[in-house]
Amino acid sequence: MRILFSLILAFFIHFTANALEISVECGSFKDGDKTYLETYVRVLGRSAEFRESIAKDGFLEASIDFTFILSQGVEIISYEKFILNSPKLKEAQDFLDVKRFALAPGSYTLKIAAIDIHNPENKLELERPIIVSSYSRAVELSDVQLFGKVEQSTNSNPLAKNGVYMEPLNYGVVTEDIDVLNIYTEIYLKNTDDTNLFVKYGIEEGFDNTVGKELMKKVKKLDDQPHQPLILKLPVDKIPSGNYKVSVEIMDKTRSILVSKVVNFIRSNPVFDQVYWKSYNETEDYSFMNDMTEGEVDYGLRATSPVVFEPKKSLLDYIIKDAPLRAKKKFLFSIWKDKEPRNTEHHYQQYLTIAKAVDLEYNSNVGYGFETDRGYIFLRYGKPNSVLTIDQEPDAYPYEIWYYNQIEESTQTNVRFIYFNKSLVAKDYNLLHSTCRGEIQNPAWEVELYGRGLDVQEVNKIDAVQTGDGWNRRAKQYFNEY
Repeated sequence: MRILFSLILAFFIHFTANALEISVECGSFKDGDKTYLETYVRVLGRSAEFRESIAKDGFLEASIDFTFILSQGVEIISYEKFILNSPKLKEAQDFLDVKRFALAPGSYTLKIAAIDIHNPENKLELERPIIVSSYSRAVELSDVQLFGKVEQSTNSNPLAKNGVYMEPLNYGVVTEDIDVLNIYTEIYLKNTDDTNLFVKYGIEEGFDNTVGKELMKKVKKLDDQPHQPLILKLPVDKIPSGNYKVSVEIMDKTRSILVSKVVNFIRSNPVFDQVYWKSYNETEDYSFMNDMTEGEVDYGLRATSPVVFEPKKSLLDYIIKDAPLRAKKKFLFSIWKDKEPRNTEHHYQQYLTIAKAVDLEYNSNVGYGFETDRGYIFLRYGKPNSVLTIDQEPDAYPYEIWYYNQIEESTQTNVRFIYFNKSLVAKDYNLLHSTCRGEIQNPAWEVELYGRGLDVQEVNKIDAVQTGDGWNRRAKQYFNEY
């Protein structure tokens, strides 16, 4: 079991400034007869507010107030409240910590609340299911964790385990600066008289609910120790950006699999990507995409853009403009194969039907309808639960407010978007502000919306972020209450 607290899982959402970003990696392990949960916390430096240290020594510091609650139903099993302080730094950087909770085997709910002490409005709440395994069989495998940085450590750093400092991946993403993936797991044996066991580990395409191509594998013989921590390494320098999984299996001498674990990760490798896709020349079965023309493939790629997440998002423009047709088909197929491995064609055609309708509905003079702000948001998050259109408020440009009860991918509730038509050209609505994580958040949106009717004094106010009240300025009320 491993959880990525962000949408890929988390890499898929890019939080805007002043929105707290926290990556949390969890795993269950065994220590003697006890089981415990290990929770790594990373605060992304760009999302926290750093201020000059109390010592006034030219260094910056950030502080986050954390509350961890582990519960079963309505019963709280474990609770910890603490403040995580960054080191003294010259500039904002990530800072990390690890918490370990002694827990009996079972299912739990982990709730995390985090508040930026220097800016209490900057906060985040997370809630995820957790499973702590019992490790009761003769051969057991702990949860598998992935680390980007691993080095020997002789100090008492909380991120060190068994004399090794291990820094978890940020949101489960293997970034381009990482050439070797470090895999940590532990083997637990009850009978060590005649083990003759092997560990097989490798990387496959796709996440753990898909059957993907095996890219590499290695096999290593295990010792006969009852508790064996393992750090396994696999090269990832020649793996293109995409979704992958690491599998770890324990086999006996007959190659029978006794226990296995799988963990997902995302590879971001933009430099290698262009080389890979430019020279892509493999002949594969893309089923329904085989007979598609280049125009149909390009349309499909553009229409798919709203639901493509990083790292493939950054690659998409290059694929459309410069990749050969065979590579375009492979890229488009891989996106939808990841989304729906069992019925890829049906899922893609259903989506394309909606995309074509969105194209017609929001089509403007520039690009396809799904490339406009409203079309993009519609395809990315689905149809809004309600829409309010205002086009006769005297001081305001025409505007629309979209309301969502919940954003499925992030489980964020009570989400609003406001668009405005500054050009006054039909359908030319641009996203002005939203409460959705990862989308535009504009504190001065009222000033822009009412730009037609503001006098010079109002516009020139220093740091003005809102307009004066008036009977004909009701957008804020509509946005907050609609």
